Amino acid sequence: MARKPTATSSAGRAGSMRNSIKAVATELLIKNGFHGTSFRNIADRLEITTTNIHYHFGNKEKLVEEVTRDYVTSTSDRHRQIWENPDQSLAHKLREVLAFNHTRYKAYNKGKKNGQAWSLIGRLRLDANVLSPAARTSLSSFTTSVHASVKIAVEMARKKGELRKDAPVDDIALLIVNIVNSSSVFTQDTGSFEHLEEFFAAFARVVLSANAPR
Repeated sequence: MARKPTATSSAGRAGSMRNSIKAVATELLIKNGFHGTSFRNIADRLEITTTNIHYHFGNKEKLVEEVTRDYVTSTSDRHRQIWENPDQSLAHKLREVLAFNHTRYKAYNKGKKNGQAWSLIGRLRLDANVLSPAARTSLSSFTTSVHASVKIAVEMARKKGELRKDAPVDDIALLIVNIVNSSSVFTQDTGSFEHLEEFFAAFARVVLSANAPR
């Protein structure tokens, strides 16, 4: 006798479908932006109907809101883990953030596709005028969250003696946050991740060295 589907298995399938929809939506939004992504694009990739997507998310605005919130939350959490780690130097944290970005960059820049968008945050900022207030709030929260974590990292570096005691913590944190925030645009403009690596290295040499204990 065939087993009847349970409420738990049905909920599991529904959750799996929601996650699949969000994963494809994230990829397409990064590649094509808000205007270039539709329920039809997502449905075709997953071989489902657009009605299925409407069932789970209602409309495109709600889907983008959830995708953006999830992406910003996971990205902010990763930055927090890196910047607020008490066991690593500030220079190491810069390299770790660069490596984190490089992983995402490689996912969307293969072969001759260098210069393609690779960050949902960076890509949707270009479409901010058509996003919902909730989605824009999520994007803004990334800068706020990273700024707080970076400031903690710089203060840690000062207390541990990596930076001199009178190092301008707020100024250094502001510079780092702006590098983080502009990373995706920087690689698109230059068409190369290597230039971003050089930029991070130059920052470490100039700013961190200038503020090292004498």
